[in-house]
Amino acid sequence: MLALLALSSAALADTDCARQDRSAWMPESQFRERMKRQGVQITKFRITPGHCYEIYGFDAAGRKLEIYYDPVDARPVEEVASSHLASPRHP
Repeated sequence: MLALLALSSAALADTDCARQDRSAWMPESQFRERMKRQGVQITKFRITPGHCYEIYGFDAAGRKLEIYYDPVDARPVEEVASSHLASPRHP
């Protein structure tokens, strides 16, 4: 399973999520606020070489997440990992 996740992560690193200029992207602060309203706790945020917003964190139910989003409209592009491990705030 770890090999599959590593393979998925490597494949997504080459995926182009947004072809638009960065001026068309949703600001990181707005994206983070949208995720917060959806109950997502972001523990790590980064912009991938393929121009995706990638987050690691926990959803409202406490499931561990790794999801790639299109930075223009915050549309989920790919969910790489999700588990039922409880987050620190969801024991």
